[in-house]
Amino acid sequence: METALQNLIERIRAAAAAATPLRIRGGGTKDFYGQSLHGQVLDTRSLSGITAYEPSELVITA
Repeated sequence: METALQNLIERIRAAAAAATPLRIRGGGTKDFYGQSLHGQVLDTRSLSGITAYEPSELVITA
């Protein structure tokens, strides 16, 4: 998981430096909610170890 985490950190930093929007995505089950999503997909499926889950808020803490 450390490699996956490092890859995500590098992508986030590169996107911030280039002012590129990111679309954070897990399994994609809520892609239909709300407005159209823009930005490069930042896939978080490689992460594990969820410590908190609030289904009513659609929030996870890992």
